[in-house]
Amino acid sequence: MFVVSSEDMKQIDKRAIEKYKIPGIILMENAAFAVLEEIEKLKPRNVTIVCGIGNNGGDGFALARLLLNKNYEVDVFCFPDKTKVKGDAKVNLDILINMGLEIKSDLEKLREKVKSSDLVVDAVLGTGISGEVRDDIKKVIDVINDANKILSVDIPSGISSDDGKCLGKCVFADITVTFECLKFGHILGEGREASGKVLVKKIGIPKECIKEQNIKTLTNDDGYPMYLIKRRRIDTNKGNYGKVFIIGGNYKMSGAVILALKSALRSGAGLVYGVFPRSIMDRVGALVPEAVYIPCDEKNGYIFIDEANLNIILDKADAIAFGVGLGNYDELFVTLKEILKRYDKNLVIDADGINILSKDVSILKNSKANVLLTPHPAEMARLTGLCVEFINKNRVEVAKKFAKEYRCIVLLKGASTVVTDGENVYINTTGNPGMATAGSGDVLTGLIVSLLGQGYNLFDSAVLGAYIHGLAGDKAYETYGYGLVAHDILNNFGFFIR
Repeated sequence: MFVVSSEDMKQIDKRAIEKYKIPGIILMENAAFAVLEEIEKLKPRNVTIVCGIGNNGGDGFALARLLLNKNYEVDVFCFPDKTKVKGDAKVNLDILINMGLEIKSDLEKLREKVKSSDLVVDAVLGTGISGEVRDDIKKVIDVINDANKILSVDIPSGISSDDGKCLGKCVFADITVTFECLKFGHILGEGREASGKVLVKKIGIPKECIKEQNIKTLTNDDGYPMYLIKRRRIDTNKGNYGKVFIIGGNYKMSGAVILALKSALRSGAGLVYGVFPRSIMDRVGALVPEAVYIPCDEKNGYIFIDEANLNIILDKADAIAFGVGLGNYDELFVTLKEILKRYDKNLVIDADGINILSKDVSILKNSKANVLLTPHPAEMARLTGLCVEFINKNRVEVAKKFAKEYRCIVLLKGASTVVTDGENVYINTTGNPGMATAGSGDVLTGLIVSLLGQGYNLFDSAVLGAYIHGLAGDKAYETYGYGLVAHDILNNFGFFIR
């Protein structure tokens, strides 16, 4: 499913009106019918519609007429002042007035009506807002948020369509009905929570209008990315599904590499090799007997990969994951630099691997390997020198800029994980707060390197990894809620990888 900015949507609408000669008022009418369809499923006895003075309000006015014609009890409010309504919105406002409906602009009357309404429709501010919400509209939003059930038209009022920021004050909807495409504001920042359940409805815009916009951002839907999963032939063997090497662990931390190894196995890798310090061999071997091991020498409890073992890894590996539970000391930077210099396949750098890389990210520019980085915001801050707060507010832009500059793919973890190669973007919406648990990232790394070993390309592996990881976490949440642990995630892979 495409994800668009406010400017993208503006151009799509403009193309539909100017090139395909679809009157704007028809699109407004279709939008109203789309919202009506969802309201009828809710079966409210009475509906209060709160409109603004722009086209979002116009959708609300048109909706009110459709509801009245179906004998719903409807009240309509317009803020700040119905005399400022223009264009297609005014046409629909005038129809309501001619039907004898009183359009009110009294905040106290709205407050009273909200308390007794089965449903309040928020049609105040649309996708075009960019600056801080005005103080008088903030008061309207506060009243709307006291409603029993809220449906927002296109996007919750006060949410930036471009990044999900709350612009001073925003509506928290139970349902948002949007049109043609998801907006960034539905799935990023505060907008993800504020939007509630988002329904994307078609309103008659020709598909060519969207195609011609050349949109580069996708999110998951009923088909994508699961259609990327490859069916296995009956006459197959483990050699067809890759040799993946996971380099990690230190004398104090064996859990991370154990989880990554189990994750790679559970997600279908043919052969999984663990490369870790010799001191944790007994622990790892006892818990993951299905893996193959390359125990290495140590320096101060941290792994030391000599030239012989490094050659084995570089010669055999179809994909490498570097970093889970590895620790951070200077000689590991030399190891990473050698891998980047000599390895010409797919390399996932995670966790301590990212911290090691942050000593000098410029080594990525001369990498022979195809690199995927999987930072969380704090690790991204170390890579970029930016603060975590800025990264969280500008997730797509930060990830795209870094990926483009360093010629890699970035999977920026978070409530809406971002995957980008610097041009194309995928935003993942699976997953839940219960996945904020130790080892969850190690499981993701094992899953992604497994997919790489099985022959998926770097971008698709990152996208599928983020999506399936979230689905498996959602499945685990059904049983364990916020008490789920990393093992619960990988144990659910089989429901989705088959």
